Amino acid sequence: MESDSPRQPEKEPRKGAPPEGQELWRYLGSGSVLALTVALFVALGWWLDQHYGWSPWGVLVLGTLGVAAGMYHFIKDTLR
Repeated sequence: MESDSPRQPEKEPRKGAPPEGQELWRYLGSGSVLALTVALFVALGWWLDQHYGWSPWGVLVLGTLGVAAGMYHFIKDTLR
């Protein structure tokens, strides 16, 4: 027996859009790259501070560059 309620049309995926779930993994990957980039730049700055006695300039300068580089990649990737 059929119900009287109208049948909802199935959603068609957008043309050229990745399948559901792949988009989520892409954004998670971008966030991971951002965090890893910042962590690596800060670690390199910390090492330079310890090795050359530049404290705190290595961490500050390279940390700032890491944030800028990570955000550039994150924004570029999410706008794609």
